[in-house]
Amino acid sequence: MNFFKIICGVVLGVLLAIKLKSIGSPIWVYLSLALSVFVLFYILNRLSFVMDFLDEVMGDIGLESGYFEILIKIVGISYLCEFTANICRESGFLAVASQIEIGGKLTMMVMSMPILLAIVETITSVL
Repeated sequence: MNFFKIICGVVLGVLLAIKLKSIGSPIWVYLSLALSVFVLFYILNRLSFVMDFLDEVMGDIGLESGYFEILIKIVGISYLCEFTANICRESGFLAVASQIEIGGKLTMMVMSMPILLAIVETITSVL
């Protein structure tokens, strides 16, 4: 039910932003940004519950959590880059949005190297 209230509030905020945009007020950009940040923090709050649960499960079954942490960081970078790029697009900065996406992809590629090396080492040890 809590998520339903958040969705209703965001829809009302978007309708208000559309009205402000149609009358030419620049405040719609700030309202859009505030709504986006509000939803992002709600999602991050929910994600912390999932992270705690998955960390506990990893500890119970005895798997190394280092690779799991890397994967979670990569997913976080993906979400943040998409969030930031969408804000830039909404504000009309298409080139900046594209650069953010490219930078995020490169960062995720670099961060995934330890996982890739572990996979290669596992394959070569089997052969």
